[in-house]
Amino acid sequence: MFAVDSLLHEQANQLTLMHASVDKEVLLGAQKEEVSLTPQDTVAWLRELEVFSVMESINKPINRERYKTTEKSDTRSNLRIRSIETSDDLPVSYVHLYYQGKPSNIRKIEASYSETNGLYKARRLLSMEFDNVNGLPVMTSYSISGGQKMFMDDTVRYDIKGRVRIGN
Repeated sequence: MFAVDSLLHEQANQLTLMHASVDKEVLLGAQKEEVSLTPQDTVAWLRELEVFSVMESINKPINRERYKTTEKSDTRSNLRIRSIETSDDLPVSYVHLYYQGKPSNIRKIEASYSETNGLYKARRLLSMEFDNVNGLPVMTSYSISGGQKMFMDDTVRYDIKGRVRIGN
């Protein structure tokens, strides 16, 4: 449906070659922290982007028939949207791909991920934004927001925003 792993590896390679760094703002409950880091290689970038790999579950053979793909124009921009959605109880309920002209010219990805087990319930909204850099789509920012409810405990809310800076 959508090659998530390939996209993440491609981004990790490009960001490494561009000597990119990321400024992160993390809000955990009422505590806020800001940090800047420069992943030194592709492996480090893949670790930074690992949370987005959950979207790959839409490609599992057992799940492929459970998702419906539609295309439409974005009413708020000049982009097209490819929506991959399910009403089944699956960890990834949707992935929305925003692109300009053709799907390889990606501008944004949004996804919803939820997980429930005997210890906790968690839900994450994932977003990655891209821009055209030297003719290639390059991730310029990302966000992860959601919450986690532990068994017999309060819900912990979090919001992580990352801004990518391209090096010289």
